[in-house]
Amino acid sequence: METSRVKPGFNGVGAGLDGSSRRGGYMGGVGAQAAGGGGRGAPVDACGVALRVFVLAATLVSAVVMGVDRQTRTIQITLADTLPPLQVPVTAKWSFSSAFVYFVVANAMVCLFSAAALAACRRRGAVVPVMVGDLLALALLFSAVGAAAEFGILGERGNSHVRWAKVCNVYGAFCERAMAAVIVSLLAAFANLVMLMLTILAIHKNSSYY
Repeated sequence: METSRVKPGFNGVGAGLDGSSRRGGYMGGVGAQAAGGGGRGAPVDACGVALRVFVLAATLVSAVVMGVDRQTRTIQITLADTLPPLQVPVTAKWSFSSAFVYFVVANAMVCLFSAAALAACRRRGAVVPVMVGDLLALALLFSAVGAAAEFGILGERGNSHVRWAKVCNVYGAFCERAMAAVIVSLLAAFANLVMLMLTILAIHKNSSYY
């Protein structure tokens, strides 16, 4: 007598691979819950939580370092050869650049989202909103890093074509702190990318019928 071969998940066979179990792999573990367990929360993946904590900390550090970055230097201005030069204090501040403002706001938003995602890591209903938020956070971080890095390179090298002079030779400490914030934010962006890749692999593995 031939035994009918049915794919898991069809016709009521393999109930452990239902939609809720597949979605559980995003916020936490890949394995399905035991039958009759009745637990409300999804299992938590330690690697995913560690990556999210790193993203939270890195974006917080980047936003704070850039947000307090300022430097005042005294510049000599000569009005006439017969007059002594004037000593004028000039301040460089992150809020004077729209690229740096966008960088601070983007990192602060990703930091707040990471904290909210950690708080909801055991709720199955938050799987889809968190995944969409992670995609948006990834786009925000890479765009903010690109904008801030481009402005930093302009300050470091200038632009001879439009006669923009470099300023990092005068405001060295300001540029160094800004570049450090950009590097830390870039690491957070790559950590977010790795977290998304691991998540997609987990969901694919958990939803495969073969």
